[in-house]
Amino acid sequence: LAVWYQIFDGSKVRSGTVPDLLASVTRSEARANALLANTTLDVSPVAALEDYRRSARLLMVMLTIFSIPLVGLVLYFVALIAGMVVQRSQAEIALLRSRGTTRLQVLLVYLLEGLLVGGMAMAGGLALGWWLAQIMTRARTFLDPALLSGTGATPAPVIVSRLAVGYGLCAAGLALLALLLPALGASRHTIVTFKWARARALLRPLWQRYYLDLVLVGLALYGGYTLRQQGTITLLSADRDPFSNPLLFLMPALFCFAVALLAARFFPLLMRFFAWLAALLPGTTLLLTVRQLARSASQYTGPLLLLSLTLSLATFTASMAATLDGHLSDQVYYQFGADLNLAETGESTEEPEQGSPLSQPIAASSPGEEAGPRWLFLPVGEHLRVPGVVAAARVGDYGATSNIGGRQQTGRLLGVDRTDLPAVAYYRSDFAGGEPLAGLMNRLAMNPANLLASRPFLAEHGLNAGDSLRLTVGVAGTYQEIEFLVAAPLDLFPTLYPQDGPFFVANLDYVHEQLGGVFPYDVWLTTEPTAAGKEVAAGVRGLGLSVSAASDARETIAAEQNRPERQGLFGLLTAGFLAAAVLTVLGFLVYAVVSFQRRFIELGMLRAVGLSATQMALYLIGEQALLILAAGGLGTALGFAASYLFIPYFQVGGAKTSLVPPFVIQIAWGDLRTIYALFGLMFVAAVTVLVVLLLRMRIFEAVKMGEAG
Repeated sequence: LAVWYQIFDGSKVRSGTVPDLLASVTRSEARANALLANTTLDVSPVAALEDYRRSARLLMVMLTIFSIPLVGLVLYFVALIAGMVVQRSQAEIALLRSRGTTRLQVLLVYLLEGLLVGGMAMAGGLALGWWLAQIMTRARTFLDPALLSGTGATPAPVIVSRLAVGYGLCAAGLALLALLLPALGASRHTIVTFKWARARALLRPLWQRYYLDLVLVGLALYGGYTLRQQGTITLLSADRDPFSNPLLFLMPALFCFAVALLAARFFPLLMRFFAWLAALLPGTTLLLTVRQLARSASQYTGPLLLLSLTLSLATFTASMAATLDGHLSDQVYYQFGADLNLAETGESTEEPEQGSPLSQPIAASSPGEEAGPRWLFLPVGEHLRVPGVVAAARVGDYGATSNIGGRQQTGRLLGVDRTDLPAVAYYRSDFAGGEPLAGLMNRLAMNPANLLASRPFLAEHGLNAGDSLRLTVGVAGTYQEIEFLVAAPLDLFPTLYPQDGPFFVANLDYVHEQLGGVFPYDVWLTTEPTAAGKEVAAGVRGLGLSVSAASDARETIAAEQNRPERQGLFGLLTAGFLAAAVLTVLGFLVYAVVSFQRRFIELGMLRAVGLSATQMALYLIGEQALLILAAGGLGTALGFAASYLFIPYFQVGGAKTSLVPPFVIQIAWGDLRTIYALFGLMFVAAVTVLVVLLLRMRIFEAVKMGEAG
């Protein structure tokens, strides 16, 4: 027997190099076996690398899915700004074309401009992307204050890979294309055709004339129907490609975009109605403002869509993050039942020499047989002596089998202390059709034999409140048939999963009485936020209680928050939320300046016919205010609708703990207030810029330009 081994440095292994590395291992193994028969590879990193590749693929798929709305918003922002840039120079392009410049020369001018800007953006974008990637590796939750302040966890090393450079080049190419396409359209016009095209500017946009908005709404409806039929969004499975139907991943963004386009079709009608109302009021400023929005609605479609999409996607993103954050807590607390779950076995009286009461099987005895207690337990109130413990309750988790009509069903029975449980147990009102936990415990208090049973089990066997039900309860080798009375149905209850079969909740003392003595149980504890679960468990052991296992909900939540998948998701959502806000502010400010320059002659004429500077300022302020209010209202409504329609379908996972309990949609009002405050600052900045430009405007220049035009 000869053994060879080699030690390699794996610090430079990246997700992109794993396939080549695995192929190299396979080739090396085949070549070694060809050179020397019966050679085997006993220890290798193959299994770890394959697991790493699967995890990296899952993370890549998940981040791609959740980045689609952000990518769409950025592309729309780039296209909008590029269109504004070309539109601002359209008169100059027409003049150049009239003086002999060819269309190719015009395109070359914008191509050179795009390459210069794209090159600088590429360099700055890689540096910004590196910084954002570091932020993502520190994320524990959405908009984590520690993350934003730079005081979070130590960031993981970030490598600018060739794939990242490739994505950057693709983005620069798309931005260049977004600049060249409007330039190509503008280069068709000379001075004559340019004036003719401006005269036709009152026509509706192309997407309205060909009803593309209605087509997108139809796609959104189809996607919603498909999601309803499928029931969830499948990320990864052994027999299904997650990108086999990419429309499902695009649904929230597609829904917001389609409905926003449809609302833009009716925006002029709404402004005309307001113009009719303004005509009934004294003054001209409000009437001018509303009529401008009604008659030149196509000029406002871009910023209207940008603002509404930003707010709707920000609302959806923040609400999804808040829902996922809340679900993590719900998921863990449902699994453990309380802050701390201690499995206690007590002390066996039948095998005193054994350290564990469950180490030897115990013979069953009839309930009427005279015998001492099998296990000894200290009163549950002793737990309150441990520092950090606020409340404690006994909970027995036992097997239960029903036999109705000759059909046996095995499930779980939870025996509880009805007086102590409400102070420690995690509970949501939707677990029992809206009934609070105190109400359920009151039902158990009416009769010691009362039982809470899973709703599907009761419906399957036609049982109602007040009916009797016999269950065979087993614990530690002892089995006893116990008579119960059905008190109320349950949909869910902490630590009980429908996937495990029917479940029941009963009075623990009654169950122990029927079993013939006290049996091992768990103790659920409510602890202080600063109390460590390990220290509390050690303190309980110091009292002489036997604790075989301790499950700490807070510690588990903290560990889950540090998982790379979760850090990547919440880091991406945070970066997307901030990027959307910054892009919207920049886009709106650019729009305000470009719009003022485009309407320079019109505004000068209004000043020349007698409008005062105050009236002109109110005119511009009202225009921006109405636009922001309309976009804000539309975006908020779309964000709420997308959250309630699509977030439930993002609850995915193969384990039962991933699907129970169901999502509770949470609207992130705190984050929305941040967005609203940002919109307010954006409005103030835009108004300030416009007023400054208005005060610096020279009326005679505008009049002369109007005469020349």
